[in-house]
Amino acid sequence: MNKLVVVAVIALFSLGKSYAQETEQVKDSIVVVKDMIKEQEELKQIEQAKVEAAAAKTEQKAAAKEQKKAEKEQKKIEKEAKTKAKEAQKQEKLKSAIASKNQDIQKCEDKIAKYEMKLAEGQRKGKLSPVAIDKLNDKIAKEQINILKESEKLRKLERKQ
Repeated sequence: MNKLVVVAVIALFSLGKSYAQETEQVKDSIVVVKDMIKEQEELKQIEQAKVEAAAAKTEQKAAAKEQKKAEKEQKKIEKEAKTKAKEAQKQEKLKSAIASKNQDIQKCEDKIAKYEMKLAEGQRKGKLSPVAIDKLNDKIAKEQINILKESEKLRKLERKQ
């Protein structure tokens, strides 16, 4: 009977160990499943982080593109303002040149009037020699040529305006 008790005890212990092992295996499989679920969640989080990083990168690129576009637009506006300022300056310079040519023409006309008065007065009094008369006529002709030249320059300036 001792032998039977020993065999029964051994059988019981081996059965107990086997039961215990099965429990551990069940626990292990539960742990394994939990670990797999954790890993899947971590993978999902990693994928989500990748997606978020890609979205952030896309947003950053879009923002950089928008900034470049704004800078380009700003440069364009500045260039237009510069062009307008240059054009206004050019118009002002042109007006000044036209006024100057009008003054030059007026001066030449005044000189012609002065020379004609001198000529008329000298002829009336009889004080002018034929050489002096020719000199005054030459001066009048020279001033008339200057008036023609200045008038042509004035017309060119007015065409530009």
